[in-house]
Amino acid sequence: MVAHATINNGRCDAAPAAAAKSRPAVMPPPASNHGAACKNSGSNKERRRMRRCVEVRRKMEALRRLVPGGGGGEDSGEELLFRAADYIARLQVQVKVMQLMVDVLEQTKD
Repeated sequence: MVAHATINNGRCDAAPAAAAKSRPAVMPPPASNHGAACKNSGSNKERRRMRRCVEVRRKMEALRRLVPGGGGGEDSGEELLFRAADYIARLQVQVKVMQLMVDVLEQTKD
């Protein structure tokens, strides 16, 4: 079953595909062209927001796979971002240490 994202109070939430199917697929036509433009504008905004929400979810899942220590997938987005920041800082320290080791080895080589 494919999960669809829904937006509740500005937040992205997953909803089962069955819930998405229960909504009407087609809206009734508006009474005038002006109303159509306004409703299409609102639905376009909603579609863009939905696409952005799905994209953020996809990227968060990719980040969850890359950052160690969170294989369960039950952490909040905020917790995941803090873990990712910590992991990046540790990787930067490792790079600095390895660069120092290379510099020392090159100096002893001379």
